[in-house]
Amino acid sequence: MNLRALITGLTLCFPLAAAAVSGSWSGDSAGGRVSVGNQTLTSRPLNTTLPPAATLSRISWRISLLSAPPPGLQIKLCSQEKCIRLDSLSGQKSVGSSLTARGPFYFVYTVESQGQLLPPLNVVKNQLTINYY
Repeated sequence: MNLRALITGLTLCFPLAAAAVSGSWSGDSAGGRVSVGNQTLTSRPLNTTLPPAATLSRISWRISLLSAPPPGLQIKLCSQEKCIRLDSLSGQKSVGSSLTARGPFYFVYTVESQGQLLPPLNVVKNQLTINYY
């Protein structure tokens, strides 16, 4: 058996190993301000450079506020097709199929309360890290 035939045979035996790609992507965006309850604040989009066939495995996030979070604050991370709820200002979460890799991604903030927020919700920075395969 010559070397060329051996290499061709090995390539045919392991096609999935050659196609598997994994990695991570990180980005951040500036925040915004909400001064009245029941208003929605949507962050600037985070445009990713993920491969078209990527599947998300895990996300990490960190949100910086100017003051303590107001009672009733709800945070979601959204892609073009789905949103997932985030339980805190920072953390990690396995996402599986609950969020698609199709960006851009953005954070959505709402404060479930009536009237003026004192102090207002001031989001300084949104950070997102995506692990994919």
